Amino acid sequence: MWHTDTIHKAWPELFKLDYFDDLQFFPDDTYFVIPGTGLGTIAGNTIALYFMWFIPYVSWMLLIGLDLPRKNRKNKDGSVVVPKYDTVFHATVRGGFCATMGSALWDRPRSVSQQQMENDDYEVRDFIVYMGLHAFFINLAVYTLAYPCYRSQNAHKILLILITVICVKRGAQRYTYYSTNMYGRMVRKDFADLLGEATPGKK
Repeated sequence: MWHTDTIHKAWPELFKLDYFDDLQFFPDDTYFVIPGTGLGTIAGNTIALYFMWFIPYVSWMLLIGLDLPRKNRKNKDGSVVVPKYDTVFHATVRGGFCATMGSALWDRPRSVSQQQMENDDYEVRDFIVYMGLHAFFINLAVYTLAYPCYRSQNAHKILLILITVICVKRGAQRYTYYSTNMYGRMVRKDFADLLGEATPGKK
C-alpha cells in the first residue's frame, strides 16, 4: 500500500495493485458503519464479514457449544458424558473472568462462580455479555487500530512492533512453562513413584 508504484514497476505481471486507487476506508457519506452498509469499503466489508461469523457462531454456541465442555452433562439414558471438547469462551472465562463478571454484573457469590468454572457450566447471560463485549471491541478496533494503520505508515509500524513484542513475550512464557513447570511436575511425580516403590513393605 505504501510503495504501490515501486512494487508494480518491479513485478508488473505479478502484483495487480490498480485497485488501490479506488480504495476507501469509510463510505463517502458517513464514518458510522452498521452491519450490511458501506459495502465496498474497508470498514463496511470488515464489519459485515465479522457479523457473518458472529451470528452463526453465537447460534451454534447457544444450541450446542455451551454444553460440550460441561462436566455434569448426561445422556438421555442418565449416563455421564465425558467432555472431549473446549471452546475459546470456556477457556477465557475459566481463567477468572467468570467470577469477575458474576460479582460485577449479577451480584453472584464467588463460590457459585468458582463452581461454574470447575464444572465448565456457565449461564447464558455470561455468554451474551462476553459476546457483546467481543463485538464491541472488534468493531471499535476498526476505528482505533485499522483506520490509523490505513492513514499512517508509522502507525502501522508501531502496531506491528507491538504485536511482535506480545508474541515473543507469550511464546517465551509458553516455552518456560514447557521447559520448567510442566517437566518439573513430571519429574517430581516420577521420583515420588520411584520412592514409593522403594519404600519397605511395598512391592
